[in-house]
Amino acid sequence: MIDFVKFYKPLVICSLLISSCSTTNQLVTVECSEGRCEFEGRENQNERLDQEGEKLELPNDNSAIEISNDFPIPEESQALIRTGEVPRPKKIFSSQGSETVEIRRLGEIYWIYAESLPSKTWPLIKDFLANGFSLVEESPSEGMISSQNLSSGENFYIRLEHGIKNNSSEVYLIDQNNNSLDISFFESLAGYISENLPGYEGNSIAAQSLNLNKKARIVYVRKEIGIEFRLGYERAWSAISRAVEKSDFRVIDRNRELRYIQLSLNNPTTTRFFNFFGSAEENNADVDYELTFTTVGENTLLEFKKVSDTAVSVNEIVDEINENLS
Repeated sequence: MIDFVKFYKPLVICSLLISSCSTTNQLVTVECSEGRCEFEGRENQNERLDQEGEKLELPNDNSAIEISNDFPIPEESQALIRTGEVPRPKKIFSSQGSETVEIRRLGEIYWIYAESLPSKTWPLIKDFLANGFSLVEESPSEGMISSQNLSSGENFYIRLEHGIKNNSSEVYLIDQNNNSLDISFFESLAGYISENLPGYEGNSIAAQSLNLNKKARIVYVRKEIGIEFRLGYERAWSAISRAVEKSDFRVIDRNRELRYIQLSLNNPTTTRFFNFFGSAEENNADVDYELTFTTVGENTLLEFKKVSDTAVSVNEIVDEINENLS
């Protein structure tokens, strides 16, 4: 068996080398003896190419040639980031995790604001209804509960939604005519949630889908950051106005009908005592940013327009508003 391998091994090697040489323009002959092969190169390496035929001649006038530029090379443009700079990650809304519970109002509409995910708020609401109320029907995926007050026999509805801020909930209590219930009922439910929310570990798997229906998200408008609200204009205006008032920004002018808020950022520590009396310094202050609201279908878009040479970026303004948005 060993002699058989020694006998055929040189032949196999030579056959492989000869086949590989047939595809090489520079090699034409192979001589093998005792397992060693020597190659002889071509004198003219372009000999095969010279025999391909006559060279293709094109007319001097290229206008008759039809050119299809289906994949053009994009034009050079100014880079958004410097070479080697890591791009800033996309912004998201965050929550401080304070577990705040408050009753909010806009016109004749009331709701309970809680800094907890809807899937966590849902079981708290059901625990509250276990005392003195009858659960008629529930739909966790839609955040709806139909219940009845055992003492009065009246039916009412509870609607749970994700809030504007991340990890927040909004609870609406309405009667059969879609009107808000008495404020005392809001106070009772808000007090129960506030008392039991800290350290509460309950979580409804059936209501997990409510966690995804956020009412605000970061978007980019003409390469600048903006905020899109899945809310009507009045509610978006109220939320931004409240966030601005909680921040250190100075409101120079605002107009609800024209849908803008003008801010000054250069002197954020100016005492608000003078702002209360409408001092001349406030009226003459330079406007650094103008916040404009635009209605897009059923949503509201907030844009940030820089109107001065302030060093404060849009990112910093959004961060500040994010911390105070609710």
